[in-house]
Amino acid sequence: MAKIKKSKRKMVKRTTRKAKVKIPISYFALLFFILIGIFIFGLSKMPNISSTNSIKIHSKILLNKPKEAVKVLITPYPAKPAVSPTFAPLAGYCLRVPVLMYHHIQPEAQSREKGQTSLTVDNGFFDQQMSYLVQAGYTSIFANELTDALRNHTGLPAKSVVITMDDGYSDNFTYALPVLQKYNLKANIMLASGLMGNGDMLTWDQVKGLKSSGLIYFTNHTWSHYAISNNNQEKVNMEIDTGKSVIENQTGQSVNVFTYPYGAFNNNSIAILAQKGYASAFTEIPGQYQCDSFIMTLHRTRVGNSSLLNYGL
Repeated sequence: MAKIKKSKRKMVKRTTRKAKVKIPISYFALLFFILIGIFIFGLSKMPNISSTNSIKIHSKILLNKPKEAVKVLITPYPAKPAVSPTFAPLAGYCLRVPVLMYHHIQPEAQSREKGQTSLTVDNGFFDQQMSYLVQAGYTSIFANELTDALRNHTGLPAKSVVITMDDGYSDNFTYALPVLQKYNLKANIMLASGLMGNGDMLTWDQVKGLKSSGLIYFTNHTWSHYAISNNNQEKVNMEIDTGKSVIENQTGQSVNVFTYPYGAFNNNSIAILAQKGYASAFTEIPGQYQCDSFIMTLHRTRVGNSSLLNYGL
């Protein structure tokens, strides 16, 4: 009997010892949820990274503060010539002049048939946008007028705007010109002169018709739409010089304003243009302020099928 009592006491001690080290399952569950919470909190503090394929522009500027420093990081279009990130401070003599960027102006149905929707503004929308500019009191100016104002530190008409159409598509003559004439608005065609007469491009007769309207100014967009940020210096020189001479010979207009194909530029391309006597150049960096401090990398706003109110005008 004594032996039985003794063995029972030993069993109770063993059970008690085990009970002291045994942790309820609920504690493990609580610890698990705490760790998950810490992990999620950590993720929420990580910077947001965009994975879109469209052009990505990051700007730290409030456009109603012209003296504030601006930092604009450019990322090029996918599968197009690389553009090194660049910073454009808003400094020096600055004017608020939106520069609107278009390519094709044509019916939307036509752009779908040709696979050109990404570069097209429907001609009906274009008419509405031009009508808005007139009703809102904007004054359209040529690219060289903006250039002269920045270089000479002179003023421009209130609410000046620069309308640009890149490359030189035939629909600029067929659909855009009648709208410009309807509202008596000036525009600028960034002409890749070696492409004229090919496919959907303007013919030289159409170019001359645009010029004779008195509403169009032409800028050099290279001879074959070549990215002058590339390292082939001989090719870069040929593209710039030939593009300029062909426009001047065909239109009788002098050319000292450049527009970068694909928006691609670097310090070397800026230096080359300056050496050749160019007074200004346009990029695809967005922004409505233009300054003499970045006159060789002026800003533009890409426009789509939407009200110009959506672009800050």
